[in-house]
Amino acid sequence: MKNYEKELDFDNAKKGYKKLDNGTFVYKNVIQPFSKFSPAYVLTNEDIRWISGLTQAKDIRVLTVAGSGDQPMFYRMHGAKEIDTFDISFCSKAMIDIKNSAAHKLRYEEYVNLIQDLYKSDDISKIPNIQNILSEIPNDSLTFIQQMKNYLIFANGLNPCEYKNFILTKKEFEQMRSRTSTPFNFIWTDIDNLHLHLTKKYNVINLSNIIEYMTDKDKIYQTLINLRKHLKPNGCIIVQTGLLGVHKKNDMFYELNKDLKNWAKFGKVRKNPKDLNSYTIAFLQRTR
Repeated sequence: MKNYEKELDFDNAKKGYKKLDNGTFVYKNVIQPFSKFSPAYVLTNEDIRWISGLTQAKDIRVLTVAGSGDQPMFYRMHGAKEIDTFDISFCSKAMIDIKNSAAHKLRYEEYVNLIQDLYKSDDISKIPNIQNILSEIPNDSLTFIQQMKNYLIFANGLNPCEYKNFILTKKEFEQMRSRTSTPFNFIWTDIDNLHLHLTKKYNVINLSNIIEYMTDKDKIYQTLINLRKHLKPNGCIIVQTGLLGVHKKNDMFYELNKDLKNWAKFGKVRKNPKDLNSYTIAFLQRTR
């Protein structure tokens, strides 16, 4: 597992935030919402409990965007044998390391409160139980959090109170606690260069809403081509999640289906097959 301490540029990280009148430091680059130090989400806005269950995660190898940390946590809960994570922002690594430690250090009610506190706190060091949590996380994330403790590095997206249904249930929390507390392997990279850091083949590669922010069809095509060599036969790439995201790129998926037919096939799955408005994913399955 790589330690990124030597690559952490705190001057550059802090330049991406601005100080408000109340003294709070918030991310200022709305034109480029995702960067090396852009804030992480504290909760996913996708139905990862359903998605991770679709692929029969037991004993498989998974590569997933780190995001809010919920993605790898649910794959681990479903029994994935090996999980690698990646993200453009180092804040996501800090987030998954905090959640992984908290799942084994806190009671369920404390964990739920932690999610809200991380989103709104302008001094991470004052969050209840945080020192106990930080004592068990990797050094690079610890150093980063200590240096950025007064910055809203976990404030991406809506307030978590807006989608509480996506937080771990008490039963899921207990299942997570029963799993290993080993930190997730993290690859710090953007999607364009992800393939350059990979040495394994995966049963599942979850791109979780990354394609949604890519508008260049050729770039999307090349990304999928680059990842093909890291996908096991019959393995799948979850290309897009969410009804709106899938619908917006429906024509593009149709074109890519034709372009990639020599080695893969595209498909869509609805959570409720009888409901056209049901949560949907688009996936690419390697056939040869």
